[in-house]
Amino acid sequence: MVNNETNVKRFIWTMAVVIPTVVALLFLIPPVESLSESTRQSLYILPKLNALFNGTAFCCLIAAYAAIRSNNIKVHRSFTTTALSLSVLFLVSYVAFHLTTESTKFGGEGWIRSVYLFILISHIVLSTGIIPLVLFTYARGLGMQVEKHRRLAKITWPIWLYVTATGVIVYLMISPYYPH
Repeated sequence: MVNNETNVKRFIWTMAVVIPTVVALLFLIPPVESLSESTRQSLYILPKLNALFNGTAFCCLIAAYAAIRSNNIKVHRSFTTTALSLSVLFLVSYVAFHLTTESTKFGGEGWIRSVYLFILISHIVLSTGIIPLVLFTYARGLGMQVEKHRRLAKITWPIWLYVTATGVIVYLMISPYYPH
């Protein structure tokens, strides 16, 4: 059991470093150039899909909370697993999009730019920090370490909820500036 727990911790901390590093590198390397312009344009469906993943994960997190408040562990686990799966799908789609397209600059000015930057920066910072929180909370829940899970979930849940909500908001604010 101890060896398995050590492996889980190693995996979680590895993901906590690897995922943000890969995402940061996306903005340092140029996009794949071998794609046709029509293919590149068709990839602009991915941000909409990402917003759908985030919005649905948000709803799953609300439903998971409601389920656990009703002591329905099975439903809680299902919604949490779905939210985690949607977050993984988001990450894969996000990486695919940013590997293949140029970054889009926000075109708003004045106070709306400040609002956008606040939301974007808080989203980025918290999305980096949420990785180990979600994974540890999920692992403790699966391992039926109820008290540890519950204590950590009180921190994880609102941050994860914020990250999924602001992911949708960032999309809604940047999407008018996509080149399509």
